[in-house]
Amino acid sequence: MGEIIGEIFARWILAGIWVALNSIYDWIKALIFGIPKNEVERKRLEKKWLYKKVSPKEKLKNGIEIGTIGTVMEFIDNKTAFVEFYDQNGEFIEIDGELAFKVELKNMKLKK
Repeated sequence: MGEIIGEIFARWILAGIWVALNSIYDWIKALIFGIPKNEVERKRLEKKWLYKKVSPKEKLKNGIEIGTIGTVMEFIDNKTAFVEFYDQNGEFIEIDGELAFKVELKNMKLKK
């Protein structure tokens, strides 16, 4: 019984060390060589923006005004996302049958 517990414990320790070494390697690679890991960047952006309240900094191409509240629903890439906007009554804004609009993140600001 002790051997089984020791073996399981050793495997968890070795797996943890392996994960830590891989994380350190990725961090050093990004720091020294400037090769960022896309997955890490995407997760960081998702943590900051996904399902958060936003509003446009300027009037958007589809006619949505400054100050309209919306929610980031999905990322397309690191610079653009799909955002759903709401009117003053809390109803979805629908333009040409679309509820979610493709918006560049540089044109949006987070609401608190």
